[in-house]
Order: sequence, then C-alpha cells, then structure tokens
Amino acid sequence: MKQSVLSKFVYLFALILLLASLGQVWAGSARRGIIGDWQLQIDVDDQKLPAVLSLSRNTDDTLKGEWLSFWGITPLREIKYDAGKLSFAMTVRLDEGDTDTTFSGSIQQGELSGVFSNNLGEYPTRGKRIRGIPIAAGTWEMKLKMGDREFTADLIIQMDDQGKLSADWNSQYGEHEITNVEFRQGKLTFDRKSTFQDRQWESSFEGTLKNHTLSGMIKSERGDIALEGKRVGAAAIGQWELDVRSDSWTRKELLRVFPDLSARYGAISIEKVHLDGKGITFKTSLAIGSETLDISFAGQINDRKLAGEITSSAGLAKVMGEKRRLTRAGSPKPRIMKTPREPDVIYVPTPQPVVDKMLELAQVTKDDLVYDLGCGDGRIVVTAAKKYGCKAVGFDIARKRIIESLENVEKNNVGHLVRIEQKDIFTLDLSKANVITLYLLPELNVKLIPQLEKLKPGSRIVSHDFDMRGVKPDKVVEDSVDDEYHEQHTIYLWTTPLNKVDVSDDDGVYDP
Repeated sequence: MKQSVLSKFVYLFALILLLASLGQVWAGSARRGIIGDWQLQIDVDDQKLPAVLSLSRNTDDTLKGEWLSFWGITPLREIKYDAGKLSFAMTVRLDEGDTDTTFSGSIQQGELSGVFSNNLGEYPTRGKRIRGIPIAAGTWEMKLKMGDREFTADLIIQMDDQGKLSADWNSQYGEHEITNVEFRQGKLTFDRKSTFQDRQWESSFEGTLKNHTLSGMIKSERGDIALEGKRVGAAAIGQWELDVRSDSWTRKELLRVFPDLSARYGAISIEKVHLDGKGITFKTSLAIGSETLDISFAGQINDRKLAGEITSSAGLAKVMGEKRRLTRAGSPKPRIMKTPREPDVIYVPTPQPVVDKMLELAQVTKDDLVYDLGCGDGRIVVTAAKKYGCKAVGFDIARKRIIESLENVEKNNVGHLVRIEQKDIFTLDLSKANVITLYLLPELNVKLIPQLEKLKPGSRIVSHDFDMRGVKPDKVVEDSVDDEYHEQHTIYLWTTPLNKVDVSDDDGVYDP
C-alpha cells in the first residue's frame, strides 16, 4: 500500500514537471510565432500607408522590435504578446513633433490586425508576415577542379511563394538540371542531371555555407569533385542604417539587402539591387493614394560604409549609412574580462533627472554620437538613444558595470543604437564622438584634456558635479533633484575647442 502511494506521488510530481516544461515550450513557441517582419497597411485619412513591423528576441527571450515606415526607423518599447494579443508603444517623429503612440491588436490565422492610437486619432491596420529569404538564396560563382583544369559555373538558388527552393546551374560546358534542393542547418544539398554532347550522367551535391562561402563536393560514378563558391553581391547584403538628408528634412531609414539581392527600403519593396564594383543602385516606387512616388538610389559601398543620393519627385536627398552588426538571439554574449585594474572612482549612479538635464544641456540630437566615459549601468547612453534616437557608446573598466550596462541596453531594446565596451577611458580615441558625458573627479577630467582636445570643433562635453581645472565652462547649471536626499547637483558644459585659462594663481577662480 505504501509503495502504491509513493508511486502515485512520484508520478504526480513528474507530471507537474512535464506540464511546467511544456508550458515553457508553448510560451516560447507562441512568442516565436510572431518573430519576423510583418508587412502592414495603415489607414490614414482614407489612404493606405505601408509599414513594416519587425520583431525579434533578446538573448533572454524577451521581445524587441522596430517600426519601419514613411517616418523612418522607430524603436518599440513595452512589447507584450500573450494568447494572440500584441501591444507595444513607440514615439513617432512627425512634422508636428514627437507623438507617443500605442498599438493594440491580435494575430489570428497568420494575419495581424489592430489599431494605432495617439493624440491625433486612431488608425486601423492589417497585414501579414513577410516570408524570410534563406541565406542560401542568390547567385554563387562556383569554381571546381578536374585534374589540372579549372572550371567555373554560376549556381543560382531561388525561393518561390510557397517557400520551396529551386536552382539553376549555368556553365559553358553542357546543360544541367537541378532537383531536390534542400537547405537545413547550414547544409545545402541537391541532385543534378548533366548532358554534354552525347554523354549524360547524374550527380549529387552536399556542401556547407559559412558566411558568404559555399564549399562542398559533387559526387557521381565518375568520381568526386571538390568545389567552392563565393556569393555575388556579398558586400551589399545586410542591414544598412541610413541618415537621409534633404534641404528641408532629415530622417533615419533602414535599407535591408537580402541574399538574392532583393531589398526593402523602409517599408518599400525593391525588386533588385544592382552592383557594379563598389557601385550600388536601385529603383522602386511608393503609391500614396492616387499618386506614385518614384524613387532611385545611386551610391558607393566602402567596407561597411554606404554613401550616395536618393532622387525622387519630392527632390534630392543625401545618404550616409553604415552596416549594422547584428547580434542574434541565442548567440554568445560579448566576452567580458575581469576588471584589469582598480577603477579610478567608486560607482555612484547619476540620478535620472540629472541625466536628462545633462543631455538637454548638451543639445543632443539624433545625428550625434554620444560617448559616456565611465558608463556605470549605462543609463546615460540608454537615455540618449531612447529620447533622441542617436547612437551612443558607453565605456567602463569594471566587469560588473559592463554586465549591468549590457542588461540595461537589452531591457530597453536599444541594442541597434548603443554599444558597450570594456575599456580604459584614458586610452580611448574620442575624435569620432561629438558629445562626451562625464561623472569623474576633477583631477580625472583634467587628465582627459589631451584626448578631449582632439574632438571636432563644436563638440560638447558635459560633466556631473565636477569641473575641469584650467578650462573655462560655457555654462554652469545648478539643478535640484526631488528625491529622498533633496540634493543639489551642478552640471558643467564645455564646447570645443576648449577655452583654456590661466590658473597659476591657484585661487581656484577662472580668469578669462
């Protein structure tokens, strides 16, 4: 009898664990069900405007996302998805100013529908998931050796509307039919029937794709042949974050070039991107009501940089951009070293109201690059990215601070704008930044002067509580923080080139 009770208890306990684990699997599967890009149309004043909702996962399986529309790139916050219900918030930059907007909707039978709400009204939207293009797709320039002879061929892999792969093998020697194309977990396989003059034979291919190289083996009764291929257009493929400027407006856009060289500019589809050496061009159009806006781009790729011009019936705009470095969910986190030496100061976080005032005093814009020297938990760079949409880099030497900063960046979904680096701040080249934020001791600020003098003219430096002896500030602001301590804080602002002053009298007073 006791044995029976014990057996039932063990069975019940095992069943509870199984249901709990299944619950986690179901929750993860449900969340994965919305991961990807969704092509939507928003009803605005009897017009249907295109937009793309892009959702992905952080390493801790929480959701992050972006809204790509006529108004550029907008990061999402407060993303929630449960039982088919999706909601999020964002701040849209319109001509009328920044507008807080919320979305509430649902996903049913593969379709997303819902309503956007803000102070201007409510806007219904509907859409479907965009089918992803496998990385095996595109054109591969293949090289194979037979004895002392080397041959070349083009392997062209395509995907149809149902997601099925097909391929063509174009060679100056014979005709070839490719069937049974499969791509799974980085491995490509297919069968090939070849005809050359009066000879016919069958072969099979198995290869591995790594980065933009495809290497493998063709096997047949005639023997095995090793071959390797390079992807055509590899330099263009990826996500390009662009600064687009006309005489009357500026905005950030995202150009995504896919493995088959189709692309998407914001929410607008591009049939084909054309490459000629480092040159890149494309044409597309956007239908707005009864009007069609024709768009063309011509530019140059230089490593991970992109520069060019967009021409449309709305005028000319200059384009400068950089390819994003993507960190996929589940990929290893950056390696964080042990703290190499004792930090120069003890860690005391800057109160959030002071952070806001520092960035306001520095007149940060979305076009700035902010460096925070001694970033602590990353609150300054995260705030700069969320509030102003600019890029920012936080530097700290302490392992614990780096971990906290990375968690803060991930929590606030600003990883596409913010980078955290474990560095000794006194070894940094600061010349790329145009805003520097500090919360260091006065003697450390002075130690940074040789590095700060290399900043571009017009760059701004803001310091919390501590001045920089020998350099006259442009502005000093006293600011009280309404917290439990009711402390008074001082914020110093300098603009480059630095206005050095004589302090040889050692009275601590700045003499112009």
